[in-house]
Amino acid sequence: MIELSHHKLSDLIAMIEETGQVGYWQFDVDTDRFEWSAQVHRIHGRPGEGRPVPRRDALDALHADDRPMVEESLRAAVKGREFQMDARVVRPDGSIRYVKIAGRPFANGEGRIGSVLGILIDITEFKRTENKLRRLAETDPLTGAVNVRRFESLVGAELRRMARFGKPATLAIIDIDGFKGINDTFGHPVGDDVLRAFVKTMMRTLREVDVVARIGGDEFAILMPETGIAEAAIPLERIAGLSRSLAVEREGLNICLTFSAGMATMTPGMDLHEILRSADKLLYQAKRDGVSRVAPIAGSRRKQLSS
Repeated sequence: MIELSHHKLSDLIAMIEETGQVGYWQFDVDTDRFEWSAQVHRIHGRPGEGRPVPRRDALDALHADDRPMVEESLRAAVKGREFQMDARVVRPDGSIRYVKIAGRPFANGEGRIGSVLGILIDITEFKRTENKLRRLAETDPLTGAVNVRRFESLVGAELRRMARFGKPATLAIIDIDGFKGINDTFGHPVGDDVLRAFVKTMMRTLREVDVVARIGGDEFAILMPETGIAEAAIPLERIAGLSRSLAVEREGLNICLTFSAGMATMTPGMDLHEILRSADKLLYQAKRDGVSRVAPIAGSRRKQLSS
């Protein structure tokens, strides 16, 4: 084991703080306050090095969703338990830093926990890279829609939520009418641009909670939580109208795109493939009736999307 003088140890800690984005902190149980090192203050984006930080102020600097977890861990540490977790720090300018927090309790001369000593590591860049890789693994590289694997996971989560809360949900399958003709006429690069523009149109029109997935070459699925069949038809109508003049940047074209759709009500106990089969069957019912149609709509078997 390397033995270090107090001076060398201080220099080593300072070097670790600077090169590793690591800071250290101490919580005093009796005063209910933290002491933060210079790097912890920098990570928080808050001046005040050397001044004690009240526990409430330290917790308020965390993302609201993370505070209960950190507060509970600190209470457990005061009772003698170590902890380690990831959390988010919200800086005064509103920016977020991802951090790893670890703490270890220390007893005083009376055998009572008098302080908790810990470290705080800025892992923001790691988290950004991790999130980027996750997005790449979960999305279709051409259009940015989610891929089938991610879609299956999201539908499963929605089915469990439905079983718990009894809310409706609708799944729609969309197939672009005559897409082969676009590729044959303008070429595959333009066809790719059309698919990208179509997905952007869907995402801009739908709610943030709705999910668009690419499940085939020119076939897409939409998950609409807390939405009945009749309600689900409304955004499809808007998408149909916008798609009739789809701007393609590569050639400066405006392509009239139409699609047909089948919609199925999701029921707890079903799996993704069962729901897709149901919606797919309705899609082909719509296709048999002609282009730009959706099936079913509440009150009628099929409906033509507005021109």
